[in-house]
Amino acid sequence: MKRIYIPLLMALTFTSCQENAVELVPPVVDDVMRFNLVAPGVQTKVSAGTFETADQIGLYVTDYVDDVTPMPLQVSGNRANNSLVTFDGSVWTPEQTIYWGDGKSDVYAYYPYYETVSDVNDLYFELATDQDGSGYEASDFLWAKAAGVARSGGPVALPMQHLMSKLTVRLVAGEDYIGSLPEDATIHLHSTISNARIDLEKGSVVKDPYSGAKSIKMRNLGIRTYDDVKAVVYEAIVVPQMLESSVPLLEINSKSVSYLLEDSFNFRPGVAYTYTATMNTSTTAIKVEIGCEIEDWNNPEDGDSGEDEEGGDDSGDSGDDTVYTDLSAAGTANCYLVQQAGDYKFKAVIGNTDATVGNVKTVEVLWESFGTDEMPDVGDLIAAASYKDGYICFSTPETFREGNAVIAAKNSKGTILWSWHIWCAEEGWTEQVYYNDAGTMMDRNLGATSATPGDVGALGLLYQWGRKDPFMGSSSISESVLAVSTGTWNVSSSGSLTLAEENPMTFYTGMNLAKGSWDSVKTIYDPCPSGWRVPDGGDDNVWAKASGMSSSLDTSGLWNSSAEGVNFSSMFGEDETIWYPLSGYRDSSLNEVGSRGIYWSCAPDKDNNSLGSYCLYFNISGGNPSYTRPRSYSMSVRCLKE
Repeated sequence: MKRIYIPLLMALTFTSCQENAVELVPPVVDDVMRFNLVAPGVQTKVSAGTFETADQIGLYVTDYVDDVTPMPLQVSGNRANNSLVTFDGSVWTPEQTIYWGDGKSDVYAYYPYYETVSDVNDLYFELATDQDGSGYEASDFLWAKAAGVARSGGPVALPMQHLMSKLTVRLVAGEDYIGSLPEDATIHLHSTISNARIDLEKGSVVKDPYSGAKSIKMRNLGIRTYDDVKAVVYEAIVVPQMLESSVPLLEINSKSVSYLLEDSFNFRPGVAYTYTATMNTSTTAIKVEIGCEIEDWNNPEDGDSGEDEEGGDDSGDSGDDTVYTDLSAAGTANCYLVQQAGDYKFKAVIGNTDATVGNVKTVEVLWESFGTDEMPDVGDLIAAASYKDGYICFSTPETFREGNAVIAAKNSKGTILWSWHIWCAEEGWTEQVYYNDAGTMMDRNLGATSATPGDVGALGLLYQWGRKDPFMGSSSISESVLAVSTGTWNVSSSGSLTLAEENPMTFYTGMNLAKGSWDSVKTIYDPCPSGWRVPDGGDDNVWAKASGMSSSLDTSGLWNSSAEGVNFSSMFGEDETIWYPLSGYRDSSLNEVGSRGIYWSCAPDKDNNSLGSYCLYFNISGGNPSYTRPRSYSMSVRCLKE
């Protein structure tokens, strides 16, 4: 084999030719790079054993320009270029010996081996569509990177990671099911892209944009036992992708009967999903339990997939929600901010308490909106939602869109137990400290995707006083035109707190909720995120304290006519822009957008109007920080830090 010598040795060779003073010696054994492949989650490939004899991987090694700057991975010109490395049952051996350089190196490994790689940033990989056999294992793709390794570190550890997703389906018998489980049933996963594009440098994977949707036949593992419950278990490897609910997700064929299950699904790299499907006595009915189990495929909670029919008392996978980001970890609320695409969860509790909402049977995304006149498709903001172990779990699409949505938890009768506002905004909010120790406010309206003057995204959502659930604001900064959304909105003449909880999409024109629904001590109906609340009202409210004026504000010099709003920076605080858009209000219809700004406080009017509450009111020429409006109106909210 041709050895790869480091530049220093090449220089010594040149000197010896000139002076005959230096004898060139081959590199000592310590110069040889050795590799230790670590399987995902103490497993390898898709099986529960170890790597098998004759398994092969591809390996690249790149050097560093200096101590901190790595060379990019290239098709050729690296220290090692797609070197074939074979496992003999105990040791991984490269086809060509690879030697250490003087400095650091990055090592990349992938499985299965490709003899020809024409683009390290765009490797085409095709999954088998029939995985009921050898096609299952052949569909797995593993990748690892060891960054900044050096000779002194010993053998290079390469922790292999699954880049694909894994789906498991368990068929179990319902309480009234008669007969044995259908061991010979077949399951197909429909409408999936089975071809992928893989970046070997980043370890990232996307579905091939030029491939059409296909169906994957899942592997039948036979009967296994989980928590003393027998199930026929099926598995498939899936390219990470979003599957819409508009087409059948799974088709179960048993005894000449086909069951089509529709659901949206967001497959993520390295994540394993488990569906449990319960067979009923009816030959035309099948029930899929809500709350698909999720776990990190690369770090599973246990390495088994249940016992076979003769097995012991293994409980099987219990599921692991660590792949979800817990939005309620810092505190529970009726509103949660999401700033990027991902998988999220929050406790299914009442408002800012730890009290459960009750027995959740289903979860539904009630509506989604961009806050504009563009109608979103279902799933544009929230791709999937479910319930598991006391948490509402949801995923965004891979392409993150800004806007707002509401997710509801329902009981077995379909009654809404509670609902939560999901605020999708990349920027989030900025804190603004107001004058005279008045308090710290958000720089934008609740539900706004922007704080930029003149941007329709700065309008945000509207709230009836005392209610936690939002209503649409305007799709224009100058006209009273409601933003569009998915879902069906309703209007009713009168309502109560109970009706409001159960009907978050119903606007009650005659609703005047009792004092205390919102308060200076945050209540369960407060619509603000954790750590924030609706601000105080009355003569000593945040706007009156900041401005030093309790009843009159001069906004004539602060109004921006082209942006349809007021910049209160010289009146409320030191920030260059403290933008309050003229977002109008809603009673039976939306009114005065571009003409008036009205912002709720948490305080009912104690003097003049038993059905009113205090608010900040302003127009193009003046305003009042202690104004009163009917509590049935739907108006803007600007949250105060607790």
